[in-house]
Amino acid sequence: MVSVTAEPNKIPFLNEEEYQWLANEISGDASFEHIRYMSQFHRPTGGEGLMKVAEYIQKKAMAYGLEDIRLIKQPYTRRPWNAKYGEIWLTSPKIRLLASTNQVMLHLADNSRTTHLEDVEIVYIASGTSDKDYEGVEVEGKIVLAYGRSSDVMSEAVWKRRAAGLITYPDPLVGDYPVNALSRPDQIHWGSIPVESNDGQPGTFSFMVSSRQGLELRNLIAGGKPVRAKVDIESEFGSPEEAWQVMVEAWIRGTEIKNQDIVLTAHMQEEKFSANDDSSGCGNLLEIGRAMKKLIQEGRIKAPRRNILFWWVTEISSERQYFADHHGVQDKMLVNINQDMVGANQAQDVMRIQNMTQVPFSRFHFLNDVAESVLNFVIEGNKGNLSVLQAGNPELYPRATLSKLGTRHRYNAAAVPFHNNSDHMTFNEAPIGIPGISFTNWPDNYIHSSDDDLWNVDPTQLQRNALVVAMISYVIARAEASSLPGIAAEVSGKGFERIGFDYRLALSMIAADKSGYFEAVHQVRESVNRERLAVNSLNQLDGNGNSTNVIRGYLDQLEKVRFTFLEGLSSQFKSLYKEDPPKQEQLSESEQKLDYLIPVIKGDVEDFLAGRRDIKRVSGLHRIMAFEVISFIDGKRSGLEIFRAVRAEAMRAGVHYYGEVTATDVYQYLKNAEKTGLIGLQDQSETQMTRKAKWDPDEETINL
Repeated sequence: MVSVTAEPNKIPFLNEEEYQWLANEISGDASFEHIRYMSQFHRPTGGEGLMKVAEYIQKKAMAYGLEDIRLIKQPYTRRPWNAKYGEIWLTSPKIRLLASTNQVMLHLADNSRTTHLEDVEIVYIASGTSDKDYEGVEVEGKIVLAYGRSSDVMSEAVWKRRAAGLITYPDPLVGDYPVNALSRPDQIHWGSIPVESNDGQPGTFSFMVSSRQGLELRNLIAGGKPVRAKVDIESEFGSPEEAWQVMVEAWIRGTEIKNQDIVLTAHMQEEKFSANDDSSGCGNLLEIGRAMKKLIQEGRIKAPRRNILFWWVTEISSERQYFADHHGVQDKMLVNINQDMVGANQAQDVMRIQNMTQVPFSRFHFLNDVAESVLNFVIEGNKGNLSVLQAGNPELYPRATLSKLGTRHRYNAAAVPFHNNSDHMTFNEAPIGIPGISFTNWPDNYIHSSDDDLWNVDPTQLQRNALVVAMISYVIARAEASSLPGIAAEVSGKGFERIGFDYRLALSMIAADKSGYFEAVHQVRESVNRERLAVNSLNQLDGNGNSTNVIRGYLDQLEKVRFTFLEGLSSQFKSLYKEDPPKQEQLSESEQKLDYLIPVIKGDVEDFLAGRRDIKRVSGLHRIMAFEVISFIDGKRSGLEIFRAVRAEAMRAGVHYYGEVTATDVYQYLKNAEKTGLIGLQDQSETQMTRKAKWDPDEETINL
């Protein structure tokens, strides 16, 4: 395997022949055909449509020659629900079919029960979520029209006031998610109602209509004549004992290394249509498996040294259940690469960007830089520049990746700081701890609605994302000792760039106010700590210890950079304020409390599966930063060190991204987590306080 540095005009970590075979074999049009099949079915968890999609994927994986294929039916917490049909007719003052699953499946909210009603009045109750909405309106036995969330309206109108059921529509004057209804007035959102209330009252039904339909119906009611309707719904629930979710597993087996699996994921369950979210990821996963297996069998590319594991899952919950059911399996996994919304036609909305999440700082890893170098290579190859034409290349793009039936749009993609809410989260989170990234289109004005259909998917973008994921996977699966210098150069070089960014941020903290000195110091120190994680992760590529000198060399350079930049902060402080910087940081009360604590993970995977949601939120702490607080726990870091690491991560991304992290909020969140029994907080005495808490610049030396 040829190791090549990731210069813009060179293929990162692959040779020309390997790249050409992958780039030409992988087809976005083939992925699109899988989406065409999957988008036929409404597929909530436990539904018949989900099982049909899982069986289709299993069948295709077998046809493509993937190995050890399993369809795994897993336990789940929610009762399965299936709808046969549902429709609501207006019967007066005029006859009109208002909504029918025969036309749009999403018209009927999930968990709506079998209902047959004749000549029932419809009344308007605004949002339907507060007592004020019901003043002067009698709703018992009637159908209510509201623009509030179906679950909230169910509670207020049906369970409290005995309404028969709901019709809900998006408020056209509020919000941009998934889209402002004024710009997409005919969009029908996917919705659901609770199966029952906390005190055991069953839910009834809800029909979901578009903003246009909702406003028309509201105006009809305002006309003064009674508006009446006929409702027919046939649906069924399975028993709680029958509750299930499903995943499909398949492999391309490696030739040598059996305990460093590269896990590729996408999720099957969603609403009817869901062409981009996430039929696109599922289709791409099948196409990557087909293409790579074919090229390996034909001898076009070498077989991987490591296993490549394909998981089509029920989003997030499948992985959590799998890890709980297979103790220690995570120890055999190296990285995760997730695809969630990878086919967006970017001409449909100029806001659309194909984002690739970076690895969170708690799991920082060489995966980050391998992935970003491949992504940037494909971006540059599919971006038109005048200078390219002037250099003598007459093509629109220097290394075009275009499907036969897709667009010729540019590849509008970018690497972004870590986010959650897709399958990569389950790998990164404690107590699993596997570095994971995700390809996720965002913003998206079509998600979870009738607009997430085939017309919204571009085979060209499917092909580009599939190529990027295949290249990343293959580079890591094939990597060996001879690959290390090239990958290490990329990881280290990018690391120094990142530290440079943090140094600039730190200098600005000092320039803003002299009180920002220690904040600046911690930003630089945590930046170096983060990059140490990435460099040390390179050891995983060489189990024979041949990489020791290469890695040690980069670690030594990090120490020199740390020392140099800390000296630079001190010099900048002296220059600005004509005095020496303070030698000892004065800790706040919350920081002192944190410094006395050594958090430890107490719960196992099963405990976290059952209790993770029981950790009470802290309102001022961003959800992802709360995620990172737990992820940084290793039984060695103090609470103060965790706070500083998480705060540095938030500062780097910006307040708009992760908010502000305070010691008070981190301390409270750790205490909340302790109450669940998932973590413990070990006290340490004053004499055992960490040296990092009482940092002295005179003690900073180059320790080689």
